[in-house]
Amino acid sequence: MKLGELLEGLDVRRIDGDLNVEITGLSYDSRHAGPGHLYFSTARDAKRNRANIDDALNRGARAVVVGGWDGGTARPAATLVVSERPRLLMGAAASRFFRASSERVDLIGITGTSGKTTTSYILASIFEAAGMPTGIIGTIGIFIGGKKIYSGLTTPESIDFESALAQMEREGVHHAAAEVSSQGIAEGRVEALSFCACMFTNLGRDHLDYHATVEDYFAAKLRLFTEILPRSKRANTVAVVRGDDPFGRRVLEAVKGSKISFGMDRSLDAHPEKFDADLGGIRATLSVLGKKIEIESPLIGEINLLNILGASALSAALGIDMVAVADGVRRCPGAPGRLEAVPAKPGVTVLVDYAHKPDALEAVLTALRRLRAGRIICVFGCGGNRDRGKRPIMGEIAGRLADIPVLTSDNPRSEDPMAIITEVEKGLIAAGRSRSDDASTKGGYVVEPDRRAAIGLALRLATAGDAVLIAGKGHEDYQLVAGRVLPFDDRVVVREIAAELARGQS
Repeated sequence: MKLGELLEGLDVRRIDGDLNVEITGLSYDSRHAGPGHLYFSTARDAKRNRANIDDALNRGARAVVVGGWDGGTARPAATLVVSERPRLLMGAAASRFFRASSERVDLIGITGTSGKTTTSYILASIFEAAGMPTGIIGTIGIFIGGKKIYSGLTTPESIDFESALAQMEREGVHHAAAEVSSQGIAEGRVEALSFCACMFTNLGRDHLDYHATVEDYFAAKLRLFTEILPRSKRANTVAVVRGDDPFGRRVLEAVKGSKISFGMDRSLDAHPEKFDADLGGIRATLSVLGKKIEIESPLIGEINLLNILGASALSAALGIDMVAVADGVRRCPGAPGRLEAVPAKPGVTVLVDYAHKPDALEAVLTALRRLRAGRIICVFGCGGNRDRGKRPIMGEIAGRLADIPVLTSDNPRSEDPMAIITEVEKGLIAAGRSRSDDASTKGGYVVEPDRRAAIGLALRLATAGDAVLIAGKGHEDYQLVAGRVLPFDDRVVVREIAAELARGQS
C-alpha cells in the first residue's frame, strides 16, 4: 500500500518526504522493523525516539511516525510523518493496512478489574460448542485454533491486534473474545476496532501506578461503552454489564444503546434462580433473558458463577442457542492460573490463582470460605514498582479471610522484597494479626521472602480438609527480580514439592 493511501484522511500534522513510497509492513518496535516498513516511534522521550528511529531505518524502514516534536532530520531516503498522537494514528493505519478485519470478525471486548480472562475462555467454549471456532486475545496470549501466536500485553498494541484479527479471518475464525485493559483504551490500542459486543465485569482498585485515581481508571473503561462501541461499524451492538456492581450500574446508566444486565440480583436480565457450589464445581439454574438454563461447570466459587452468567448473557444476546451455552459451560475447564487446581497432597485442595489486586484476592478468599470448613492457607505477596497503596489493603484482606497467611515475594522487580513485605505487613497487623515463626500460632502470620520456600511451607502445614491458595502469579512462568527474569511457575513448584513430600513419606 502506498504511504499516501495508508494515511489519507488520518490525523497527521505534517509529512516531509515521498508519499508514494510502498509500505510493506508496520512496526512499533524498532527491533522488528523491516524493509519497506512504516515505523511508529512511541517512546516517551526524544532521545530514545531518535535512537529507535535510527535502528528502524538501519533495518530498512522507509517512513517513520513521530509525536509532536520534529524528530530531528530524517534520512533522505525516509519519509517523516508528524502526528500529535502517534498511537491513535497507528491504530487507524493498522486497521486500514490489515483491511479492518473487525468489520467481519465478530469481536467481543471484555473489560473490568477481574474475570476478563476466565470469561473469554468460557465464551470461546460456548461459541465452539455452537460450531463457531473462536480466537482468544488476552493476558495469557493470542490463540487461534488452540495455537498461541503472541505473548505480551493483555490488550496488544493495535498493529498486533489488527494483524491477529486478519490472521483469524484468513484461517476461517470469525469470532474473537478479547480482554480490553484500561491502559489499552487510554493509549488508543482499540480505538479503530469495530466491536459487536462489549462486557463490563466489575471494577475495584487496580493500575493506580498508571491512573491517578480509581475514578480515572473507571473513566478509561467507560469509554469502551460510551465512545468506542457506539462508533462500531457492526450492526446491533450490545453492552453486557454486571448490574450488581456499583460501577456497573454507572455503566448501565451511561450506555445509550442496547444493554443487558447480569449478576446475582434476581431483578437483572441474567441471574441464578438457584445454585450450588463446592470444590467439585458449580451446578445452577440460570434465568437468561427470560429463558431457563441448567448448567454444570467444573469451575469453582461464586466468582466463576458470575463469569458464567456474563458469558451466558452475552451469548444469548448474540443469538447462541441455550443448548450450546450449557454445553460450552460444561466443557470449559477455565483459564490457566485462574483458580487452577494442582494435585499435591491427599485431601488437600491446592489452587493457583492470578489474584494480585485487592478485589480479586478478597473474592477468591471469600469464595473459599463459603465452600469449606477446613483451614485456608494463603500464600501471597505484592509486585514491585506498582501501586504501593494496595499493599496494606492486600495484607488486611489476607489477615481477615485466611486462617494462615504466608507472606512472600511476588514479582519484586527493582524493589527490595523485604521493603514490599514490610508495607504489606501493615495490613496484616491492622487485621489483628501478629508475625510468628510458628505458623500454628493462632492469629499469627508467617513471612518467608523466598516464594518457593513459602509454597513448601504452606504445603507442609496443610492437612486433609485444608485449602492452599497460592495467589498473585497464576499462569506466569517467571519471576521478575532485580532486573532478571527467573524461571518460576507456581504450578510447577507445587508439583515438585508435592513429589518431594511424597518421597519423604515413602
